[in-house]
Amino acid sequence: MPITVKKLAHPQSFFLIFQLAATLLLPLSARAAESESATAKEDFFELGWLDRTQANFSGRADTLAQRMDRFFGVERSDLEAAYSSLRLGTELRYTEGEGFKPRVRLRGTVHLPRVNERLSLIFSEDKGEGASYYSQNELLNKPQSTRVNLEVNLAETERHRFDFRVGLRSNLKLRTSVRYRFEDELSARMRHRLSETVYFIDGQGYGSFTQYQIDRELNTSSMLRWSSEFRAQEDLDTLEWGTSLNHVSSYDNNVAMSYFARMGGTTDQNYVGEYQVGLRFRRSIARPWLFIELSPGYSWEKLTDNTPREGNIFASVRLEMAIGRLR
Repeated sequence: MPITVKKLAHPQSFFLIFQLAATLLLPLSARAAESESATAKEDFFELGWLDRTQANFSGRADTLAQRMDRFFGVERSDLEAAYSSLRLGTELRYTEGEGFKPRVRLRGTVHLPRVNERLSLIFSEDKGEGASYYSQNELLNKPQSTRVNLEVNLAETERHRFDFRVGLRSNLKLRTSVRYRFEDELSARMRHRLSETVYFIDGQGYGSFTQYQIDRELNTSSMLRWSSEFRAQEDLDTLEWGTSLNHVSSYDNNVAMSYFARMGGTTDQNYVGEYQVGLRFRRSIARPWLFIELSPGYSWEKLTDNTPREGNIFASVRLEMAIGRLR
């Protein structure tokens, strides 16, 4: 199951788009950062203006996990936040045998309080099944082009959240999903999270996506995360599964590192389809809302019973702007 990305037709347009977006959005980010510079210095990652999510729990494990997720740009941390935020970035990805492929990425949430407090516009890269909420394991969550969806938060408590999302694909076909999320503490240093999404994609049919995660705080600056995922879809003859283990550490206010090991496949295989190991190095540069990330890795993939497992190098370089507090 190779990781695929959408290639731009003209590399020049890739840099032109980013330059234009930076020209429009950087002043907004700068004003937001300057207006809250006093509180920013007190925050774990010096991101006070971006560190205002809903306070579901006060446990230490939850606090550390939220900080790590926001620093690494995990989509769930922005999509479930009580404020509007966008992440605009460029990525250059290399896969052995396929070469370099550039991308422009836009992700985040824009709340619409004048229409309804529970209504939001979602910019994400999933197909409508809700995978982007916890996109830790890219074996199941392949990078997609950015899509715009309308989301309604139907209900939310300390431990539960219920969302409905609807949008259109590029060919004007409907995609819609309903997602339930439960999370709670297991101990002072551990918490777990379960999400279940039922979705419909016009032309592909119904499907479901299930994920279970456990976070374990090791100390004040590092944690372990184990995640397992399953997907069933009407046009698939089998079930897809994936599991991953991540060790995440912060070395100072502006630098963090994540080591990961993943594996995944389908239930009709009597072998593991793919193994991956790698790391993500991420730091803020020049400004607390501007990030650079390096992510090298290695994968071992087996396509059939009769073919040997093949190893491939993959790597990516990302430059990302985090624009928060838009309302």
